[in-house]
Amino acid sequence: MTQPSLVTQDLTIRFGGHVAVNQVSCAFRPGELTVIVGPNGAGKTTYFNLISGQLPATSGRVLKDGSTSPGCRPRPAPITASAAPSSSPTCSRR
Repeated sequence: MTQPSLVTQDLTIRFGGHVAVNQVSCAFRPGELTVIVGPNGAGKTTYFNLISGQLPATSGRVLKDGSTSPGCRPRPAPITASAAPSSSPTCSRR
């Protein structure tokens, strides 16, 4: 069995009093397919965001090739906005 290239240990994140991800530990090995399943609101996307570094964990850690990983640093998203004065909302179809 190959060594895991990515490991999460007791990964937890809280938003105020709500625990979105609670002590999740998992090992991801090269060449293996790992599936994270659960109902809507179970924390799957939040878990992925913790692994990638998009969100900071409240506790626990992410190991990449055996070393603690701070995750990928998110790039700031470009901010764009547009507005047009209108007396009422309209829909356009193409």
